[in-house]
Amino acid sequence: MVFDEAGELRPCDKAYDRKVAGVISGAGSYRPALILDQRDTGRPRLPIALMGKVYCLVDAAFGPISVGDMLTTSPTAGAAMVAADPEQAFGCVIGKALAPHVEGVGMIPIFVSMR
Repeated sequence: MVFDEAGELRPCDKAYDRKVAGVISGAGSYRPALILDQRDTGRPRLPIALMGKVYCLVDAAFGPISVGDMLTTSPTAGAAMVAADPEQAFGCVIGKALAPHVEGVGMIPIFVSMR
């Protein structure tokens, strides 16, 4: 998820986006440990992981993902990709892959550690 110009959250849609905010939490077997700001806004809200283990949608079309690879936003809506360019990745890293993904779009566990 990234911030738009109005400060609202939306799915990413470009590579190496410095407006990255975090990853939607709760997919697979990982559940949020703590949810902050649980006020009722009258519209659906999802927890955003800022740190910790979560499942993340990834796209290997931009390069295969190995365990330990840094991940960043991708042009695929709502998906991460391998951060292959360290210069572009500065300020855009979502976290590290905890499982490989070599083809197509899929969900893998990652460790969120925004940098």
